[in-house]
Amino acid sequence: MTVPDWIIAPFDIETGNANIEFSLQKEHVEMSADLEAKLLFKHKSLSEFWSNVNITNKYPKLSAAAQPFLLAFPSLSMVEAGFSHVNAILSKQRNRLDLEMLGDLRLKLTNFQSNINALAAAHQTHLSH
Repeated sequence: MTVPDWIIAPFDIETGNANIEFSLQKEHVEMSADLEAKLLFKHKSLSEFWSNVNITNKYPKLSAAAQPFLLAFPSLSMVEAGFSHVNAILSKQRNRLDLEMLGDLRLKLTNFQSNINALAAAHQTHLSH
């Protein structure tokens, strides 16, 4: 999959040379002249720029056209992380799969940080009847 140049460098390419669909050209011309968008592009990553609320509101067609190209990259890193964790779980050092000791694969792949102390403090003990 080739990412179009107008997504990677939207301010360095002229609209006529960018191979942009006709329906997107008007928004690209407007965005090329937008100084606020240029400043935002300099200070944000590519995916942060195209996902920014101001950009998606001002240029909805361009933003929507860019999203499928940007969403592919995080999913690839998740796949690589998944293979790494599965490899660690099923490596030669482990002779059996023990999910209680190793943790669930879904927990390994998430960025969620649980607060066990707060959960334990909030838990009420069950009293006998």
